[in-house]
Parts: sequence; structure tokens; C-alpha cells
Amino acid sequence: MNKTTKIVIGVIVLVLIVVGIWSANSKQTVVENTGPVKIGYIGPMSGDAAILGQEALSGIEVAIDKANANGGINGRKVELVSEDDQYQTSKSVSAYDKLVHVDGVKTIIMSTYGGVMAVSEKAKNDNVLVVDALDCDKDIAALSENVFCVAKETTDLADVIANYAISKGYKNIGIIHSTVDNFMQSVSDAFVSKIGDKGSVHVESYAPNTNDFKTQLLRLKNTDAVVFLGYDEIGVAIKQAKDMGMKQAYLTIPTVATTPSIQKLSQGAIDGIYFSFYAPLETNPVATQYYADYKAKFGHTPYVFVASDQAHDAASILIEKVLPNVNGTTDATRINQQISSLHAVKDFNGVTGNLTMKDDGRINGILIRLFKLVNMNPVFVSN
Repeated sequence: MNKTTKIVIGVIVLVLIVVGIWSANSKQTVVENTGPVKIGYIGPMSGDAAILGQEALSGIEVAIDKANANGGINGRKVELVSEDDQYQTSKSVSAYDKLVHVDGVKTIIMSTYGGVMAVSEKAKNDNVLVVDALDCDKDIAALSENVFCVAKETTDLADVIANYAISKGYKNIGIIHSTVDNFMQSVSDAFVSKIGDKGSVHVESYAPNTNDFKTQLLRLKNTDAVVFLGYDEIGVAIKQAKDMGMKQAYLTIPTVATTPSIQKLSQGAIDGIYFSFYAPLETNPVATQYYADYKAKFGHTPYVFVASDQAHDAASILIEKVLPNVNGTTDATRINQQISSLHAVKDFNGVTGNLTMKDDGRINGILIRLFKLVNMNPVFVSN
């Protein structure tokens, strides 16, 4: 074989390699542009906090049903791929790895506070967009440019009940909170900060799987008010407090007051509790239609509005304002387009309100107000 022949063969081999790479990339692009648009969800669908994940997943399903009924996204069907993390950070990470590296999901909605924090660095490295649809605070916003939150502010939940306590002149306040995650601790810290020098706050915590709260409650027996922060087990704590003759004011947040399992475990003791709560305005036609669609699909309206409605709005924003704008052929291009589109969200008519994304990745426009549980139904008290 002479030198010229070798050169020709070398050129042919090189051309074949280039063509092969081009062909493979072309096939990948065709698959990405014609296959289903995948949205992942990670949250608790079993375990103590299951109601949060179940409600969020249902809200997302309603948004996806609507999108697919209207032709999907640029003619492509929207597909939901969900994973149960039981509200455990380690399982959130495993669920993330499966969605991204097995299912090929690049856009994920999450409802687990510690889980969002745990996967944020992975999401940045993998060019994956993560949207927290349950919790929102500065710590989450500061995680990564890939992490956004379409949810109420943690501090807003605490501020509403703290302002009520201040207005009633409560000077000695107790808090009992779960340590299963960072979220309840964050609400507790925000409450203490808001009270400031207007009163004293005694904080008690309890470990996961606790079912006897008498020791903690005894330390709070002589307070003017008690703030209960937890998941299913907190219903037992509220009942035990009533059984112990603790007749002071009870305060809490939506995940406690409106969860059916907590109401059941409290055996009626939770009725009359004051709580910060998101509820859509009656004049909001988007909310009216959403609840009608939700009831038609599941036979009832949401049990925990704050979980279902925020997840629905997160999915709707992704479907209507973000994913239609993705036309890049690389992950780096896609994530930049997604980030830009989310930052551009302004005056979005959602179930939870008129929503605008802040520069740091937190949504603005979700109204949190004071409610009271009356016959197990939220009754508006004041702004």
C-alpha cells in the first residue's frame, strides 16, 4: 500500500467518523424535538408527609391534562415522571438520580425542603432545572441559578401567626416542632425572630416517630399560646395538649391545620386553631376553573390548597412560559433558555395569584393571611 493510498483511506475513515457523529447527534436532536416533553416530580407520596406529595402530584396532573388536551407543547405530549421520596433527603437524591440519569428528565418540580438543597449542586452540574413548589426562602433562592421556587415564603407563614400573637398581647409563647426536616425549624426560627422583644418564646423539638409529647408539652403548659409545627404526628400532640388541660391559644401553619390525617389524629382537638393560610381569592377565575377540573378528575377539591395549588402553578408556568421556548440542541443551551424564561415571568395569572418572578428566583404574588379552623374548615379572620 503506497503513501497516497494510505492518505486516501485515512481521509475516508475520518469522513466516516465525522458523518457518524453528525448522524448520531441528528438522531438525538430528532428524538428531543419530537418525543414527549418530560416533567419530573419528587415529593412524599407515602410516609408521614404523604398528603403534601399526593396533593402536589394531583395539581401537576391537572395542569398536564389541560396542556395535552390543547395539543401539548409545540405539538409534543407532556409526560409526568414521578418519584416518592417519603420526605427523606437521601431518597430525594436517589429519586433525582433516577429521573435524570435513567428517565432522561431535565425539568423537575420538588416538594421536599431538604431534598431541594441536597440536589441543587447536582442539578447545576447536570444542567437540570429544579422548581420548589412547596417552600420558598432566601436559603433556597441562594442555592443555584438552576433552582427556583414557586411557593409561599417561609417567613410569611411565620409572620402572620406571629403578628396575631403580638396583636393579642401574648407575652409567653411556646413552640413545639418536628426535626424530620429543616422546614419546621425554619418556621420556628422566623416566628421567634418576628416576636423579637415583644415577648418570650420557649421552643421544644421532637424527633421523628415520636408519639408521646407530654414531656415537651408540660414545659409549655403555662404559656399564653402554643405554636404546633409538624406533620401527621402533630395531630397526636394537639390532642395530648387538650387532654392535659392546655386551653391557651393554638397557632400553626397550613400543612397542619388543613391536613385530614392530622385532623383525624387530633380527634377534634385541632378545631379552633388559628393559622397562616393561603387561599385563592373567590374572584379569581383561574382558581375557579382549576378546582372544577380537579374535582372532575379526583372527585373532590384539594385538601391542602398550599400544596396542590402551588404545584399546579409551577407546572403551568413551566408548560406555558418556559418549555415552549426551549429550542437548543445542547443541555447548556436548554438550561440557559429555561432560566431566562423563568426570570421573565411577570403578572402570570395563576391559581395562587398574580405571579412575578423576582431576580433571585423567588416568586412574588402569593397571598398569606390569617384563618381559623371552624368545624374543620378554614374561615378567614384578617389580612
